[in-house]
Amino acid sequence: GIGVVLFVFFLMGLLLTNAGSDFMRDEYTGEVGTVVDYLLGIGFYAFFLGIFLVILLVTIRVMRQSFLGNALQVEYSNYAWLRDWSNKVAEDLQMPRVEIFITQDPVINAYAIGFKTPYNIMLNSGAIRYLSKEELKAVVVHEMAHVKYHHTQWNAYLGILTALPIIGGLTSWLIAFWGRRAELTADSLALRYLMDVEIVKNSLVKVHVGPDVAASFNDVARQWQVINTESTFNRFSQTFSSHPFLVRRLQHLDNSTY
Repeated sequence: GIGVVLFVFFLMGLLLTNAGSDFMRDEYTGEVGTVVDYLLGIGFYAFFLGIFLVILLVTIRVMRQSFLGNALQVEYSNYAWLRDWSNKVAEDLQMPRVEIFITQDPVINAYAIGFKTPYNIMLNSGAIRYLSKEELKAVVVHEMAHVKYHHTQWNAYLGILTALPIIGGLTSWLIAFWGRRAELTADSLALRYLMDVEIVKNSLVKVHVGPDVAASFNDVARQWQVINTESTFNRFSQTFSSHPFLVRRLQHLDNSTY
């Protein structure tokens, strides 16, 4: 992973030095600098990109300390069953164990962070309140998939590209293509581990439309929206979203084998 990151720094150095010509061109003579000067220019930008990456990684560790200070870690709480169950999942999937926290937020949501052990999963209190135990398991396995497949690591590393001036918006848009595929991969792992497509689908529906109307998003309603979203413009609109549209996530699960 880190080797690829360093290679990305090298490429960004090339880009930011404008292929070396304008950056190294002498202001008075118009002559282009030496190869050594060119490499020093690349190294200059790579150094500061590296510093910024370190800041991003430290920020992730600061977030964990914030979780410890402000949220409920399930370790020895009434939700310790989540610790025991996630430890079993980690063993089954041959991946690192995760720390699970719960924070006060009525919106049903969860996310995972981390670039090395300990990896963290944050659950909103809305997920605890409105999801059934099995649906909550689906959400947790989904987030654990992001750890197992190194998505959280790459999110940390790629943050350096999205923060760049001028081209940051473009790189964010391009990286989102990978991010949406990562979400579908995590959905697939949740399905293959739990072996119950309805549980995984129901958890996604509740996350997207809320618990009060989730039951109304029945097969007929889903099919109607699938028909109305089968267009090039709808797929283009999805490219501005960090996650695949709900109708496509449900289609992906229906078409998956386990």
